[in-house]
Amino acid sequence: MRSVELPYAKSLANRVMTLRAVRGESLPEPDAWWSDDIWAMRRVLEPSLRADGLKVAQAGPAGTAYRFGLAYWAAQPGAEVLLAADERLRQRPIQPLVDSLRALGAKLESSPEGWRIWGTRLSGGPVAVDARQSSQFASALLLISECGAAPIQLQLPKGVVSAPYVAMTEALVREKALTWPPERDWSSALVFLAAVGLTQEAVRLPGLRLASLQGDARCSDWGRELGFVLRTDADGVLVAEPAADGGDAESTRGPWMVDFGNTPDLAMPAAVAAALRGRSGRATGLQTLNAKESPRLDATARLLADLGCAVRSGSDWLEWDAPLALDSSVKELDSLGDHRMAFCAALISLRCPVRLAGADAVAKSFPDFWRQFGRAPRT
Repeated sequence: MRSVELPYAKSLANRVMTLRAVRGESLPEPDAWWSDDIWAMRRVLEPSLRADGLKVAQAGPAGTAYRFGLAYWAAQPGAEVLLAADERLRQRPIQPLVDSLRALGAKLESSPEGWRIWGTRLSGGPVAVDARQSSQFASALLLISECGAAPIQLQLPKGVVSAPYVAMTEALVREKALTWPPERDWSSALVFLAAVGLTQEAVRLPGLRLASLQGDARCSDWGRELGFVLRTDADGVLVAEPAADGGDAESTRGPWMVDFGNTPDLAMPAAVAAALRGRSGRATGLQTLNAKESPRLDATARLLADLGCAVRSGSDWLEWDAPLALDSSVKELDSLGDHRMAFCAALISLRCPVRLAGADAVAKSFPDFWRQFGRAPRT
């Protein structure tokens, strides 16, 4: 049975790194399990010096580093930093966080490369943020709560998407000692759980815990839908095995109705895996997907259609009717620079031939993915 070496959970890693910087603690030393997004967080927290003397914090395509970095540097008195990002990220939502930081006294100015930031001591106290587009707006403010003249009292009058991520941030902020390394990544694990259901081959998943701060650990509850069961072996390692009935129990033959509002990063591979197993479904809570690294809702609809599904979608939902037999012709796919799209292509490759452009997009969250995935189904 293969063991899959998952990367660190970047959601945990980036919060811990930001909190360490806020508290004046040293940042952790890199190792082989850092993804591109974790490296981006370090670059943002340790900016480089440009020839003209300006400090540049380069987020590249990493949205977490960009949003957390904006809040961090705004709260560092005397700092003058250019927070830079690639074109796609500069087009993604950030204005609600900018508005909330300015309400606390932040000095920020938009630039062609990102944001010019003049750090100052923020006022703290009550501040509202519209977190319907990204929970990271709320998390960014919570992470700098200790920097202000008074603790930040976060208000979410319009609600929040992906609420478990805010709960994760709140839990870490309460921690006095921030441990490293973090837990391994549940959102990456979903791809391997789905592969177990598709290949009927078990895998070990060291470094994962069922009792996790990660909201994406919710995927551990989808064994009936995706055809796997979880157990802990004698060494305390989580093992994913094929469901005894192949996941084809009477209770799972109807459409899968699932709300991804709290776990939108799981929507793409989960829907594709279900369709590959012949399961129809309706996914809701998808309102943020088209503003991610790629237009994910639209991209998922195209993938499902390529598999022969009848697809219907709206701004925050997607329905698919799985075909009686999958279209097993060669799939010419493009990751669109999105690691989640590449993960979906990997799952599709278990059922039909795939040629994938932009396969290296997986480095954003899982640099070693293709080596690990290629061996995972073997016993």
